[in-house]
Formats: sequence, structure tokens, C-alpha cells
Amino acid sequence: MFSKIVSRFRATFFPEPPAPVVISQHQREILKTKVSFYSGLSADDQALFEQRCLAFIYHTEFVGHNLEVSDADRMLIASGSVILAWGFKQWHYVKVDTVYLVPSSFNDSSEFRQNDSNITGLVGTAHLRGKMILSQPALHQGFDNDRDKRNVALHEFAHLIDMADGDIDGLPRQIAEQSFSLPWLELIARKITDIGLGKSDIRDYGATNNAEFFSVATEYFFERPKRLKQKHPILYQQLESFYKQNRADVYVAERIRKKAPCPCGSGKRYKHCCLKKA
Repeated sequence: MFSKIVSRFRATFFPEPPAPVVISQHQREILKTKVSFYSGLSADDQALFEQRCLAFIYHTEFVGHNLEVSDADRMLIASGSVILAWGFKQWHYVKVDTVYLVPSSFNDSSEFRQNDSNITGLVGTAHLRGKMILSQPALHQGFDNDRDKRNVALHEFAHLIDMADGDIDGLPRQIAEQSFSLPWLELIARKITDIGLGKSDIRDYGATNNAEFFSVATEYFFERPKRLKQKHPILYQQLESFYKQNRADVYVAERIRKKAPCPCGSGKRYKHCCLKKA
């Protein structure tokens, strides 16, 4: 049993090295204008982030359903994968075999533009393992608005991390192996209760079950880390320990970058100029 878990774990986080490839200026501009996480990195770490994104793209199949998959789509999906694995220096990214991009949200019957078409992302299980479906508009919205605690790419890749041990249950292998696995489950139970009582700013969808709570909390951790640390210090501490990233401190640098003068020379702040046009 343990050998199967290790095999799944390695398949999720240890892909083969990519063929040598150099990032294009267009791809780099996508990262600069769309991905706040990337903007807050040092020059050396930005180069590493770029290479990990390219490795992800090299090893992943992208399929568009009635749409053309763009460079921006690929770079944003890759960024979501790399961001979650960033604290684990031996990992390159969270692996997925195929990503299907669809033109809008969908329902359980894979129908678009219906009253119940509110699914923006999905990861496959069983015979669909290794597959991911993302709404293209939701993908871009997740990076365009990095303060609403919603990012479908981060959400779905968090599910993949969760299922590395074979189950999507809100208890990733790294937590399950630690002594704080029981306190973690107790914490989730309390937080879900608070959501149900309307006493929490964690998104309602997080109360669906433990697995969805883990993914929703992950979105919160990466998009609004300072607020999460203030409002939910124990939850922040647990996620900081799990992802091995102190996002609350790094987040300050990212926000300052957006307030800096736009590199185009317009005299406006970057966030009010080229960032909005990207």
C-alpha cells in the first residue's frame, strides 16, 4: 500500500525534466502583468518560476472546447501549479496530464449557460484521473482579481495535492503523516460550523466538505494572506506550515509592485495602467 502511495506522490510532483527551452518575451509579460506571486519574487526566483512554468507546459496537454488555447491560458494554468509547489524546493510543480479549457461554467451534466451551470473547475478521479477541466473566463478572473479569495486554478491544483495519497478528503498526505492531523480535522470542523452559522468570511463553498474547505482555504491563503492571518491565525499557521510559505510577509512586496510607476512611462501607477490592459 505504501509503495502505491509513494508512486502516486512521485507522479504528482516529480515529472521528468523538460527539453531545454527559453521563455519568450510575450510569456514573461504575461507573468509580469497577470501573476502577482511572480512579481514579488527576486530576479533569480523569477527565472526559476519561468522554467517551472515552461516545464509544466512542456509535459501537459491543453485541449480547448470550442475555443483556442492561448499562451496566456497556458501560463496562468502553469502558474497555479507552480505557486502551490513553490515552497517544496524539490518539486517543480503539481502535475496533471491534460487540461481541458471550456468557454464558461457548466453543470453536473456538462451543460453550459444553464441556471445550475455554476461549476468553474473540476479534477478527474478513477478513469479520469490526471484530467482537469477549467472555465477559461474563471481562470483569467482568478488572476485579474487577486483579492477576492477566488482562483479556480489554485483551487483545483489544491485538490490534486489533496488526492496525491489516493483520496480527496481535505487531509493531504503531508498533514496526515504529522501529529497535528487530528487538530487539523478538528479545526476544519469548527471553521465549517462557523461558515454555516454565518460567522466567517471564508467562502460558503468551503462548508461543502473537508476537501472543498482545504481548496477554498488555499485560495484565501494565497490571495489574502494578511487578512487570513489576522482573522484566522491558527488556520494561517497550519497552511503556512503545510505549503512552507510565509505568504503574509511576501504579499506586502507584491502589493507595492502594483503601486509602482508603470514601466510604460505613462506616469500612472502600474495597477491603473498596463496591468488593466493586459
